[in-house]
Amino acid sequence: MISELTPTQQLLLWHLGLRGGKSLQPDVEYKEIKKDREELVRRKLLTVNMKHRPFELELQDGGWHELTKRGSVLPKGRKPSRDRAILQLLLDTLHDYAAKQVIGIGEILRSKPRTPEPNDVQQRIRNAFFEIAGNPPQDSVRLSALRAKLHDVSRQQLDEALIAMKKARKINLMNLDNPRDIKAEESSALQDGGRRYHILWIER
Repeated sequence: MISELTPTQQLLLWHLGLRGGKSLQPDVEYKEIKKDREELVRRKLLTVNMKHRPFELELQDGGWHELTKRGSVLPKGRKPSRDRAILQLLLDTLHDYAAKQVIGIGEILRSKPRTPEPNDVQQRIRNAFFEIAGNPPQDSVRLSALRAKLHDVSRQQLDEALIAMKKARKINLMNLDNPRDIKAEESSALQDGGRRYHILWIER
């Protein structure tokens, strides 16, 4: 299925799609795009909310469906900019991936990362600790190393899991003594009430 939209119309739809389907007009508006935007509204691919300024653009179901069609953001009759050429490669790759996974483009663009369950985070903390410290552990693990290992877990989730594990006596949290080490670990320290912790230890 090939889209019949112009490259500029394609670009506007993709820009909105990559922003989750909704955006303020100044954030996605391009030079001399008004005519293209109005055509997309006419086709009911997007709507423009004019109740407040700046206007808000939002993809409609037809717009999301349009993104499932292969199209081009490359201008016709002239050499494309490097940015557009790179974007076209990205969009082609995205279409290929969606086809292989049998998933819609909209599902990929609108999906939100799953929030890990507390028990999942605690298990990942244990796994990360032994991956860093060895099994059996050769030394304690600094929280900076743990945070780097679990960079995809939010700081709040990680801190809450560590405190819960400490209260349940599943782990030991300790602080450093050397002022130089304390300063180096300051940004990664865990605050629990009036205590600050820098090091994690888990008994096997």
